[in-house]
Amino acid sequence: MSSSIVTVQRPASRCHWLLIAGFVPIVLFALGADSRLLLASGFDGQILANLAAPLYLLAALRGLRRDQQLMALVFVPFSALGEYLFSLGFELYTYKGGTIPFYVPFGHAILFSTGLVIAELPLVKHNEARVRAGLLVVHAALFAGAVVLLGDSLSALFGAVFLLILRRKGAQPFYLIMGMLVLYIELLGTALGCWVWEPVPFGVLRTTNPPVGAFVCYVIADILVIKIDRWVGRLHPALLYGRLDKHAERPVPVQQEGAEQAQVQPTP
Repeated sequence: MSSSIVTVQRPASRCHWLLIAGFVPIVLFALGADSRLLLASGFDGQILANLAAPLYLLAALRGLRRDQQLMALVFVPFSALGEYLFSLGFELYTYKGGTIPFYVPFGHAILFSTGLVIAELPLVKHNEARVRAGLLVVHAALFAGAVVLLGDSLSALFGAVFLLILRRKGAQPFYLIMGMLVLYIELLGTALGCWVWEPVPFGVLRTTNPPVGAFVCYVIADILVIKIDRWVGRLHPALLYGRLDKHAERPVPVQQEGAEQAQVQPTP
């Protein structure tokens, strides 16, 4: 007999809808403030982005479950390390100031949290097969166009990695949704001159600005952070699943025989 702790999916709260609705404008505001266009006019608005991103994340955390809060918070330092690796280490892309802006790791956490909330919407869960099929078609078209029409060999490499991830993870809609959210950020960020991708990464590949497959780096980070969350959950379940606010959900330990599935009860 073993014990498993799981949570109950509940209808999307008002905070969830606010987080989803706020994603497009907060990204537009932060990247617009950090744009080369604004800098060329004589004002460096990066300070506004540096203030807005952590404040927005702090507000967004109130509408998340404890496990989601932990993942979002872990994502901040985790993504900062990733930025230093891919930007300053591998030099795949360069920010306009040459260093990693303060707001970027917080932006990653906002992106991750938004993807989690969208993937858990009842509308998405109830139509999971259709959502998966539709997004797979979109991603396939984007990768094919980038590789065949634009000669983007970096995206071809990323695409191969993504196929392995989808096969291993069962093509979960979360990762496909993340791809679309990242595409929005990449298109906007490069258009505004916040960062630019190296056209000849590693000196042998070719890519566009931005590459279609850029989101795969995010997906890899997502997987690692989710694994950290599960590891913490096994060691300290009360810490991970404790109730913080009215939107949180109380887990119910359930006895079961040799299986990972469990019956759960909603929070009263």
